[in-house]
Amino acid sequence: MCHVMKKLLSTVGVHPTVIEIDEEEIACLAVQAAPVLFIGGACVGGFESLMALHLSGHLIPRLVEVGALWE
Repeated sequence: MCHVMKKLLSTVGVHPTVIEIDEEEIACLAVQAAPVLFIGGACVGGFESLMALHLSGHLIPRLVEVGALWE
């Protein structure tokens, strides 16, 4: 996970689990780009998707909804 994504998540109080995969593993997956963020098992997308969630005000409610953050 890119440094900026980890920093944003830690700023809102979440400490993400990072699973690093190599290029060969990426090629086997249906993933177009890495890093990819999952919240509660659902694929959110990459950095742009995370920022869009954050800027729209939907990131924190989503994290609360899946139990990754407490209000």
